[in-house]
Amino acid sequence: MATATGSRNTTTGLRLRDALKQAEYFLAPVLHRENLVQVRGQSLVERLIARLPDEGQGRRSCSPRAVVVKAAISNLQHIHDALIEESDTYDAKQILFEIRERRVIDGLLDLISLEGIYPAISPGVGIPIERRVKSVLQAGVAARPIADVDHRQDTNFHLLKAVIDGLSMIALAGDKGVNPAIRERILVDIICGCGELAYGPSNEYLDQRNKYNILLDRLLDESAVSILFPILTALLQPTCPQWLRTPLSTALASLPLRPAGVRQTITFLGTTMSPPKPMDPPEASPSNNNNSITGLSLEILAQASKLLSSVPSFLSPEDYFTQLAPQLLDLLDNGPDNMRTAASFIIGSGILGRKIYGAPDTIGWRLFVQPIIRKLNPTQDDLSRNTGLHRELDVVELTSCIVEEVDLHQALNRLVALTLYHPNPGLTKRLVGQVVLPLWSLLCYARKTSQTAWHDQASKLLQTYFKTAASVRRVLKVAEELLWDGGPDWRYGPGRQGGVEIRKRPNNEDKIQDGIALIAEVDERVEELLQLLNPGLLDHGLVADVFISIAKRRLLTAPEAKPSTSIFEVDSTNEDDPLQMLIYAKIAQQMMQRFKSKLAKSPERILELVDQLLEEYVKYDKRKNRQPSSGTPGISLARLGTIVEHNTIQSEQAYLNSTIPGAEDEEEHDRDGIVSIALSLLVTVLSSPDPPSSHKSLKLLSDVKSSLTYISSPKSSIPSSLSTTAKDTTSLIVLSTSALSPSAIASGSDTLIEDRKTYNLALTYLSDPVVPVRAQGLSLLTALITSSSRILDISATSILLLSLLQDEDEFVYLNVIKSLSLLAQHHPRTIIKMLVERYLDREEEMGLDQRLKLGEALLRIVEGLGVGLARETATIIGEGMIALAGRRGQRPKTEAERHKAITNKQAKKEEAERAWGGEVPLLGEGTETDLVSETFPKIIEGWKGKDAEDVRIRTSALSVLGATIEANLAGLGSTITSTAVDMTISVLTVELGDEKAILRRAAVLVILSLVMTMDKAREEGRRLGFGFAGENLEEVLRVLQYVEDTDKDELVRGHTAAVLESLEAWRMKSLLGATSLGSSDANSSIALGGSQLAGLSVGPDVQSNQRLSIEEVD
Repeated sequence: MATATGSRNTTTGLRLRDALKQAEYFLAPVLHRENLVQVRGQSLVERLIARLPDEGQGRRSCSPRAVVVKAAISNLQHIHDALIEESDTYDAKQILFEIRERRVIDGLLDLISLEGIYPAISPGVGIPIERRVKSVLQAGVAARPIADVDHRQDTNFHLLKAVIDGLSMIALAGDKGVNPAIRERILVDIICGCGELAYGPSNEYLDQRNKYNILLDRLLDESAVSILFPILTALLQPTCPQWLRTPLSTALASLPLRPAGVRQTITFLGTTMSPPKPMDPPEASPSNNNNSITGLSLEILAQASKLLSSVPSFLSPEDYFTQLAPQLLDLLDNGPDNMRTAASFIIGSGILGRKIYGAPDTIGWRLFVQPIIRKLNPTQDDLSRNTGLHRELDVVELTSCIVEEVDLHQALNRLVALTLYHPNPGLTKRLVGQVVLPLWSLLCYARKTSQTAWHDQASKLLQTYFKTAASVRRVLKVAEELLWDGGPDWRYGPGRQGGVEIRKRPNNEDKIQDGIALIAEVDERVEELLQLLNPGLLDHGLVADVFISIAKRRLLTAPEAKPSTSIFEVDSTNEDDPLQMLIYAKIAQQMMQRFKSKLAKSPERILELVDQLLEEYVKYDKRKNRQPSSGTPGISLARLGTIVEHNTIQSEQAYLNSTIPGAEDEEEHDRDGIVSIALSLLVTVLSSPDPPSSHKSLKLLSDVKSSLTYISSPKSSIPSSLSTTAKDTTSLIVLSTSALSPSAIASGSDTLIEDRKTYNLALTYLSDPVVPVRAQGLSLLTALITSSSRILDISATSILLLSLLQDEDEFVYLNVIKSLSLLAQHHPRTIIKMLVERYLDREEEMGLDQRLKLGEALLRIVEGLGVGLARETATIIGEGMIALAGRRGQRPKTEAERHKAITNKQAKKEEAERAWGGEVPLLGEGTETDLVSETFPKIIEGWKGKDAEDVRIRTSALSVLGATIEANLAGLGSTITSTAVDMTISVLTVELGDEKAILRRAAVLVILSLVMTMDKAREEGRRLGFGFAGENLEEVLRVLQYVEDTDKDELVRGHTAAVLESLEAWRMKSLLGATSLGSSDANSSIALGGSQLAGLSVGPDVQSNQRLSIEEVD
């Protein structure tokens, strides 16, 4: 036979050429269009059997169809054997990319499938003929089920066995011969045939059922997961019989458990649920990972999570998740960003988010959380197990390794992925809360050893934890254990690869540290804690609460408190421990110096602290004046500073037991310093731009003023500088309170103050780059909207939400839409007017995705308002959507950008063609893929339009218009409704291209919404005052009937048929004048009302007091 290229004659073997030539000769009557004229009027089988020699027909023992199918199988087997035999001299796979040779092979496969498999399978089995890949055979016949094709079911059954037996040998031959073509074209048909023979009602032989059951299992096991997903999902349609549905469902549920099954599952969902995108030339497509997808929407992640967290019925949760966990963890560790996000979402939401699998001690917790916790905070069992192993590996090392660097780094990375890759504040609280102290110790160790990457990860985890699970108790836990450096038996150490690992703590480790070094360590850790408590990241109210709690523990300590003898015990949490008191003092001092302006934003809390400090000082001064001084020293900041001079336990004990001259003076000086701190805080609060104005704050100021009066009075025991400061502060209090008007005091209510703090915190969180934190800020803002807080400015809040609507993360912008809907419940006109103006985008400032999000927000708002959508608000949205959906005006900026993109694409294509020396081939693409690659770009390019509005925006506007009609048709009024109907009719009659199909679908649904709303109003007895009538009704019916008969789009025809049916039902109800309330209805001018048929008089009027009866007549 003649080949596509001249060089092929010298490289292709003789046997392969003969096999291809013989197959092409056999298929010539149905393969080449020029041969159709000679055999016009004959069936497919009749055309082909004439090509077979008479002695090979076997007409007496076999039907002509069986003879033709077996001849096709024989030709295919010869080509397959020749390709395998000559694979050494010629790359057999290349022949599958030659157009002419591949056409012959595809013709044989189509013939075998259409004439050998399809007629023998039961109804509901397999892919319908019209949805199957288009056959290469010319004028092929459509196969039908058994009952419609041949009553000799036994003949079809034996032919099906012969086909499956012949094809299965090729299909199970690995990646050799024509097997790639079979997988690509008819593997689904072979699976259906095996299923028919293994489970179908036509096979009554048990031994044969077992044979084909095994064959079906082999086919499924040896086929790639990426191939089986589309095949099995296509076969498991509602029409699939139960006897085949069960084994196929079991096979589909087992696919994620295969190697790389989880990745293929996510990829399949991503490719099937993502909208089609324009295809770039081959040179522009990424080559690093052909099976990956660039982005995963929230819908895809939710579907993948639901699918992969559903336990198959044939497995227990323990067995299923035990097999699934390694794949999920591998994606979490080594996958690309999109796969890591998907794995994190599946584990966090699908498994750990469900109590049955994610609670402590359940299978999900044991597989995904417990290993992380045990690596970051080893137990005693881990110590005894791991240290023995490492002693054998490295007997020289003095401190044995418990958790190696690679394992610790893996656990930290997994924790980061689970808590930060998707918004789930509850999961962050549950996971990070288990390892707060180990993370804190790791943070401090990494900073001390300049391990930047380790430090950043630990810092990010703790900051996110404090943001999403903020509470004073959790922060104080770190403050109380500020010097915690590991468990009783382990600590961090340098890793073997230059990082960090966990080592066994030496038994002889000395807990006593050099005093100066200890104070330096405290300073460094206080600095780290303050970095975590940065008010720019956390709520200033939380920062104020932490400061007050720590200040109270240090500054309000009873003077009789006795110091502990264990001065340098790091793990001590006793509040009387001098070292712990020093830590509290340093934290409070640093917070006051750095966060003074932020602390002033919580005036009530600060005033309470100041009041208590001054009140205690006054009591102490009064008590001191009544009693003689004692020689026993107390705890003071000055004495704590002298601790660093003592380096041994003996000197410390001797120091504590001795009477230090001047210790009492030091304590006096310390108490004066505390009062100075309190007065400084008070001045900061009073000097802030927003001074305290609530009733509670004014009462506290009154109490503070009383204490200041005592301190400012001339007394010998109080320093004059302190008295002068107290007197000036008293004047400042009088000045601040006198300047407040009654309205300002009333506006300073406690609720409003708290709302202002919440609002400021929400604004801070919304600007955070971490998604869970932004989600928390949006939740705070939504809570204020729900409670109708007076702190919200509607315009500013609307603008803020509209800016957040452009967030790339779906979780954020979908919740923004929810918040906008809630805000519109209280201020519909303002919100809708702003949204409609931006949606129209007259200045062409917004992109397509941004406008589509605005359309989605409008749709949700309309659905939420319901009957509240009336008057001016309904007019704004109705006129806006009609103008947008029917707009044919020019958009020069958009067209210029589109033209530029087309020019760039054409330039790339020309460059690729120059490199190839001709047209760039699309290798490995089947017929169906070629059709998709040709159709989708044309449709998408047509959506963009030329100098006109994008079809997708117009479709979105029609959807919003339909929702508006359903929400409150009466609120729109007759004029807007009539214009909407005219516009939809124009769309159906003018917008006829394939790319406008989505627009026509939406237009038909607008009419359906109108009919359903009018019918609902009639049923409820409500009067709308307008409706279809006369020529308008006939025009609508005429157009819809024409669309149903002629439109090329199947969905448009289906929607139109539903509308016609609904419209006919509405007409009948209108003619009968029937309503659910039994009253007449004037919803439309076609309904004449009354209890009679419209336009008829079929009986005399009956008096209201006359008894009605039923009389039987002949």
